[in-house]
Amino acid sequence: MKKNDFFALAKNYLRTTLRTISKNKVYSALNIMGLALGIAACLFILQYVSYERSYDKFHSNHEDLYRVRYQIFREGKLEVDCAAAVPRVGPFMKEKMPEVVDYARAYPISGVVTYNNIQYWEKRMHIADRSFLEIFDFSLIAGDVASFDDPNTVIISESTAQKYFKGADPMGKTLEIDGEYRVEIVGVAKDVPDNSHIKFDLLISYETLNNQTRNDDGIAASETAWGWYDFNTYVLLRPGTVPEDFDARFREFLWEEQGERFKERNYHVDFPLQAITDIHLYSNLLQESEPEEQGDGDAVAFLLIIAFFILLIAWVNYINLSTARSIERAREVGVRKTLGATRGQLVYQFLAESFFLNLFALAIALGIVTLGIGAFNRLTDSSLNLAFLTDSIFWLSIAGILIVGSLIAGLYPAFVLSSYRPVAVLKGKMTGTMTGHFLRKGLVIFQFAASATLIASTIIVYQQLAHMRKIDLGFDMTETLVIRGPEVFAVDSLFESTSKAFKEELTKKASISNVAASSNVPGDEIFWTNGIKRQEESDDKYKIIYNAGVDYNYFETYKIDIVAGRNYGPEFTTDTAALVLNEAAVKYLGFQLNEEAVGQKVTFWGRPHTIVGVVADYNQMSAKTKVAPIAFPLTTGASNYYTLRLEGRNYQSVFNEVQATYQSFFPGNPFDYFFLDQFYNRQYDNDRKFSRVFTLFAGFAIFVACLGLFGLSSFNTLNRRKEIGIRKIMGASVPGIVQMLSREYLWLVLIANLLAWPTIYLLMNNWLDNFATRISLGVNVFIISALIVLFIALATVSYKIITTALANPVKAIRLE
Repeated sequence: MKKNDFFALAKNYLRTTLRTISKNKVYSALNIMGLALGIAACLFILQYVSYERSYDKFHSNHEDLYRVRYQIFREGKLEVDCAAAVPRVGPFMKEKMPEVVDYARAYPISGVVTYNNIQYWEKRMHIADRSFLEIFDFSLIAGDVASFDDPNTVIISESTAQKYFKGADPMGKTLEIDGEYRVEIVGVAKDVPDNSHIKFDLLISYETLNNQTRNDDGIAASETAWGWYDFNTYVLLRPGTVPEDFDARFREFLWEEQGERFKERNYHVDFPLQAITDIHLYSNLLQESEPEEQGDGDAVAFLLIIAFFILLIAWVNYINLSTARSIERAREVGVRKTLGATRGQLVYQFLAESFFLNLFALAIALGIVTLGIGAFNRLTDSSLNLAFLTDSIFWLSIAGILIVGSLIAGLYPAFVLSSYRPVAVLKGKMTGTMTGHFLRKGLVIFQFAASATLIASTIIVYQQLAHMRKIDLGFDMTETLVIRGPEVFAVDSLFESTSKAFKEELTKKASISNVAASSNVPGDEIFWTNGIKRQEESDDKYKIIYNAGVDYNYFETYKIDIVAGRNYGPEFTTDTAALVLNEAAVKYLGFQLNEEAVGQKVTFWGRPHTIVGVVADYNQMSAKTKVAPIAFPLTTGASNYYTLRLEGRNYQSVFNEVQATYQSFFPGNPFDYFFLDQFYNRQYDNDRKFSRVFTLFAGFAIFVACLGLFGLSSFNTLNRRKEIGIRKIMGASVPGIVQMLSREYLWLVLIANLLAWPTIYLLMNNWLDNFATRISLGVNVFIISALIVLFIALATVSYKIITTALANPVKAIRLE
């Protein structure tokens, strides 16, 4: 076919499509609206999924970059699985494994940063090797990486430079950290992209830490320690390295180096590699760099399934709506065939019509996405932008959707309509086939089943989130204000007495009923671990346990129950060698009963302690995780957090009073506070975001499915107009006719729900297994979803059924 002929043919098909649209405005609008909404929803999901899967792929070496995990096994059982490794493992890998091109370590810290009179609490600080800026693509806009080898140097981000220097040149300026040491700014880095699993505002040179940990022999613990697991460690491997083979070979070198130590203590460690591109979606380890921003690979996969179903439902709608119009189009087909049109030409015409309708819908969908991306970002707390419009892969996907959609949506109507015999059509003697009848019903059952699955899943997601919010966490976080402790203090020897005086001053205020100091608060991940064993056991029985330092008032302030023994008290002078455990720790040590543990001796911190009390298990972290064994040593000098139990709701006056008191006791420290319930519940932000995204697109899918139901009801009622007319003449009532026509949909809904329920159970039960505390799937969820689907179905089809039942029967009979 010549080029000119092709364009002439395409122009003719376009003209025919536009004529069809103008003649059938309502049906065409439904077709295009359904396709546009389905494609728009699919594009939103694909962009969201693409963004979630883009984490860390902006690094040019991302395919060869790995994070080193840290695992501790005791008696073959995994006790610790941590994102942060030990400082020695990176250099050791470089020494032993030729596949390692380079390694980098990043030790996370937080603290008070001061420049002149400007002071901020900084949470995203890392002490890092120079190679951190070489294996990752975190580029500098000022300064030189070579200067980062020197001790007491720092590289800051663009936004940090603006915060402290307001546009002035920061190079060569000095920042003070925690009032302890000064660092010189030797570089400014571009702000870390949002889709990075590790983020920083300040990078302090690793040699700074080495100077702080170096002993008299010149050996730095930050270079040689095998047990200090706080260091995010990364390796760049040579292309083609198989990580599983690497792990196996490195394990042999590790046992050569540490094997004797493992045998003596009846445990061993492992350092498996983890691809950095897997961290955001498929990692939920201890000490993640940005735990609040961790994604969920299962949720992303689930959204992809929804995107597929939405598109499929939209294409099914086209088939149903085209079939519903087959009576009207049949006469057109008969005339065309009589005038000499072949079946192949008619197939091409209807496929071209499908293509142009999909093209119109695609253009509208792109408009919806472009205009709606801001609202979508606000609803889902995402940061998508329009950069995808310049991505060639995006346009290839668009082309694929257009072509596949045109074929799927257009083939069946094209072959059905083109198969009509002109003589039968022109005489008005059309009959449908059983195949077409069952296919249409099958397609609608699929839509009902998809709707039931989405509705039930939405209900289950909401119920699980509500369950986590309402569950008894084992502590009280209502009206609880938490202040971050001071990082800058002039004389450490005076801190304990100053802290005690500060707490006493706060308790004098009528608006504060209790004050406690601690190393951690609920919702704050505990990194502090130590070994513990029953005193009579041998050294190879040491177990890793989490430590949370508390003062005398901690359990009372948080209303954590003492289930056995007693709390710490200043009247007990021996409490410096006492220990309070939670119930999980009691079981962890092998005691059968809480009361049995009280009075028993354990070795903790390398010296004997007596268990004096057992507290009820509570959720230190979210309800998604199991309660970990925790030891609560008495630490009267604990200063990370002060917890205030408030009375009344005049919070502003409380803030003012507390801030004034804090700054009088701890001058030179910023006053940083938060409400515990907000701090704790931030752990569910990703789940809430998933719930919003899921609900939004479930609604999209159900609405688009409703258009298909409207199409089927149109088809059925049009085919049965004469029957309805005769029934009305014979005395049938309108309610009776509506009931007769609706009965078919009741059966379709029942069949669809029976098919959907096993899928709902398997999918959602698997999702709920991700939670340590979860709801059970009751019958009520399935019944409610079935009733909602039934209501939606009847509400959708009732309009066409009722209008047909109310129509003049004489007009319907005349069609014969």
